Amino acid sequence: MYTMLSLEWIPRLFSLDLMWFIYLAMDGLLWVFLFSFVVFVYNKMKFSFRIFAVIVLAWLSFIEFFDALGIVTLAGGFIFVYYIGQFVILNLISTVSSLKNRIPFVLTLYFLAMFAFYNIFMK
Repeated sequence: MYTMLSLEWIPRLFSLDLMWFIYLAMDGLLWVFLFSFVVFVYNKMKFSFRIFAVIVLAWLSFIEFFDALGIVTLAGGFIFVYYIGQFVILNLISTVSSLKNRIPFVLTLYFLAMFAFYNIFMK
């Protein structure tokens, strides 16, 4: 799947090559379901194709951007440590009343810190 994530999707979008996008979706069926789940949960239990398209395009853009910069993400270890740490941070935030309305900001800072840590020390 990652070999197809180059900027090849842009001309295929303009040429309306739907079979390529179907193949891309079927090749990454897990990602399609995960992104659909994220849209469903964050859109108050309703599915929106616009939000789904934005999430998919952002994901593709980030992968291209990281690939162009040479940033390496060690996916398995990163995801394991990231989600365990996120669980701890969410439990901590739920006990501090002044941070309850700043959950997205705190989790974004945590992601950026973890991403920087992995790219500095795990390369």
